[in-house]
Amino acid sequence: MPSRSSSSDTIRLTGLTAIGHHGVFDFEKRDGQPFRVDAELTLDLRAAGRSDELADTVSYVGIAELIEAAITGEPFDLIETLADHLAREVLGSDDRLLAAEITVHKPQAPLTQSFQDVSVTARRSRSDLDPWHAIPALSALRPWEAAQAPAAEVRAVLALGSNLGDSARTLSSAVADLERESGLRVVATSPLARTRPVGGPPWQPDFLNQVIEVATVLSPEALLRLTQQVEHAHHRVRGAENGEVRWGPRTLDIDIISYAEAQVSTPWLQIPHPRAEQRGFVLVPWTWMDPQATLAGVPVTELAERAADASAVQRVEVKP
Repeated sequence: MPSRSSSSDTIRLTGLTAIGHHGVFDFEKRDGQPFRVDAELTLDLRAAGRSDELADTVSYVGIAELIEAAITGEPFDLIETLADHLAREVLGSDDRLLAAEITVHKPQAPLTQSFQDVSVTARRSRSDLDPWHAIPALSALRPWEAAQAPAAEVRAVLALGSNLGDSARTLSSAVADLERESGLRVVATSPLARTRPVGGPPWQPDFLNQVIEVATVLSPEALLRLTQQVEHAHHRVRGAENGEVRWGPRTLDIDIISYAEAQVSTPWLQIPHPRAEQRGFVLVPWTWMDPQATLAGVPVTELAERAADASAVQRVEVKP
């Protein structure tokens, strides 16, 4: 095993504890129990040591938030899976991290013997990351994305949702991230809506949802890639192999609902969104933002009246 160079430094976060619902048994997923996580991050701290600037290091505040969201989020059967998931997510959160060692403790594991702790440790380096963590920069448009770019700005409607972590803060941050991107302007935003989950596992918390309208010169494909980049920046995972549960809890979800009058149908993108017309958690905040809006030629107010979950959508006032 190669020795560490003098440029490989360490940030340690020890004993972060939260209640999670991980375990093989039904009562573990139902009742929950405390989990404790230790994280050791390998990186080069020389720039931070010289500058004394937060921008030159990896914020342990952000790492702590990521770990807490994973502990309290969607449940895994095995703490081995949780440790692997955390190691990959921590590494993927910042390109400056060279390696991550994550130990997950389960001090109340269902054993009949007397014991103090059960733990597993996952050690991962950047070479262990899956391709999802190497999303190319938006500025490097793929040829078909550049060819599909509109000649002038078009209006698009996006729906955002979150039910893990500080969801109000996540949605606000996501909108700000979108607005900072070249080629896109946020034109209007709806108030936040609190909604019960539609589909998915019954144990997940309520969602906060928001609808925004943007003006953009990005093609539909490029806009999709931008929304996925913003999701990834807020620790969204995708795919069953990464532990994602269909219609389950997530730190951030961004859907493209409409893009001007375009109709797009590819294996990875459908516009208008095929289920938007049935989703009160999209339609109701959309009417708050724009009472005159239409979706595929039908007034959104009319669609909202027919949506089964519309009556459960509650407006949320966020204090400045």
